[in-house]
Amino acid sequence: MQTSSETVRLMMRLGYWSVWHGLYTEAAALFSGTQAARPQSEIPIIGMAVLSMAMNRPEYAVQILREQALPLNPQSDLVSAHLGCALRVAGQEDEGLQILRQIAISSTDQNARQMAQNLETKAAEQLKPLLSKIL
Repeated sequence: MQTSSETVRLMMRLGYWSVWHGLYTEAAALFSGTQAARPQSEIPIIGMAVLSMAMNRPEYAVQILREQALPLNPQSDLVSAHLGCALRVAGQEDEGLQILRQIAISSTDQNARQMAQNLETKAAEQLKPLLSKIL
């Protein structure tokens, strides 16, 4: 069965909404469903990485971005920007900042470039999830 692009986008939006509202199980199900519908896309894996960071598991976010998302699209600056963020949240400040600075300077992907510019100006503590506000 083919899943429409509109449905995939809606599932991703609902997944992110679920993350920001502390509905982690629901978010994981939505991102997993999106990945099943689009197994060659790195985008659902980015969603799972964001979920992992919200759950205070940045090391897992780094792992899945490196092992699953980058192999699908090694040229994705959006994946790299998320990796830079996850590395900083995981305490690997130098490597994370290096990735973000490179994207902020040279990316042709406007969304990735803007994300990297915003993330590199924040202190690492500002990137960590505020669990008391989420839950």
